[in-house]
Amino acid sequence: MAKPTITPIVMNRDVASDFLKEIQNSNVKPIEPVFLDFKKDLSQLKAKSGIPVLYKQNTSNDLFQLIYVFDMGNNNDKALGTAFDYIDYLGTSDMTPEQVKSEFYRLACNFRVSPGNERTYVVLSGLNENMPEAMKLFEKLMADAQVNKEAYTNMVADILKSRKDAKLNQMQNFRRLMNYGMYGPKSPATNILTETELQTMDPQELTDRIHNQNSYKHRIMYYGPTSEKELLAIINKNHQAPKKLKEIPVGNEFPRLETPVTKVLISPYEAKQIYMTQLSNRGEKFDPMIEPSRQMYNEYFGGGMNSIVFQEMRESRGLAYSAWAGLNRPSYSKYPYLLQTQIATQNDKMIDAIKVFNDIIDNMPESEAAFQLAKEALIARLRTERITKSDIIWSYINAQDLGQNVDSRIKLYNDAQSMTLKDVINFQNKWVKGRTYTYCILGDKKELDMEKLKEVGPIQELTQEEIFGY
Repeated sequence: MAKPTITPIVMNRDVASDFLKEIQNSNVKPIEPVFLDFKKDLSQLKAKSGIPVLYKQNTSNDLFQLIYVFDMGNNNDKALGTAFDYIDYLGTSDMTPEQVKSEFYRLACNFRVSPGNERTYVVLSGLNENMPEAMKLFEKLMADAQVNKEAYTNMVADILKSRKDAKLNQMQNFRRLMNYGMYGPKSPATNILTETELQTMDPQELTDRIHNQNSYKHRIMYYGPTSEKELLAIINKNHQAPKKLKEIPVGNEFPRLETPVTKVLISPYEAKQIYMTQLSNRGEKFDPMIEPSRQMYNEYFGGGMNSIVFQEMRESRGLAYSAWAGLNRPSYSKYPYLLQTQIATQNDKMIDAIKVFNDIIDNMPESEAAFQLAKEALIARLRTERITKSDIIWSYINAQDLGQNVDSRIKLYNDAQSMTLKDVINFQNKWVKGRTYTYCILGDKKELDMEKLKEVGPIQELTQEEIFGY
């Protein structure tokens, strides 16, 4: 059956109803923004072994969160994540795993370890009055975790089953395809223990990693009611770390691929809906001076339901279930900006969706009314947003990752006041227009118009094994 023709809706972005005009013309006293001053809003202390401590007092309740932050992760040691998955199953030389869990429960505290690619968070949290005892117990587990071979065998079985299950999930397949588009065949996601390595590894190797973790350089974050002086006393008494901490081991580098030419990557997944993303990396590193313009462009062009992308791709033309686009800021200053678009659409709408998407990216519709809405939304969000409690520490760490020592929202708010649609257009012309892309398409090849797709760029077909790395 031939698909029905969809007549595009004319977008009346520059028309306002009487009701909207009445709201716009009403006088409302604006809420004043509140920004962070990292010198005043948190304390930077020093514990034994020269360990930096970021401190923010909790004045709201009697709960605490104590976090050891290691700037090392699976990129430094691909077995690290598995080691800290294993710790959940372990006891000590004088406590069974069940006794350890029971004791944490008695103390109304818990722990978790979150190893990422480049950073590992060791998190202890719960009732603050029990923090010293909980910290002592956790440090004991870290230093004296004992091998549990049966638990290791079961954990390996769970890992292998979760890997198999991931291949059945459409979104997991799409994420892996995007990852391949960003990095190529070798990436943080494929830097994992193989099935053979998991099955032949002596679990003692994992407990050794747990025992040694505190010997590496790290920071400590604390949010809770304990005073600065008392906190340092508790850390200095209970934290098991050598006088001289070891340097972080050199990790594997997985550079993001630049996109000098346009190409198409296709990976198979049988479904009536495809997922497609466009990736464009020109190698430009983080620049705080362009950040306000970048965020205003994203707000206007590819943000929420009022954005150009959403209105054109979904509301006007019915070409996508979901659609967004934007120039993404890197998480660390050493990494480049990435222009990324994403749509979910039906197989038979793919070519039309690509053509329209490319047209509005390069020839961005200009609407003064839509810009004003985007500008007002951005400024209103900055006026009303409040970063409080432990989020202050996280904001500081995120700023440090980009080499910054101030709240970036200050510059954004000040610059946004005088921004015009022309500024967005200029940004689009310099940073967006005329780019080349890596298209990542997850879909059923039998349902796609491959001949038309060849006109977009040369096609590389990938298997599930290639995108998952196993």
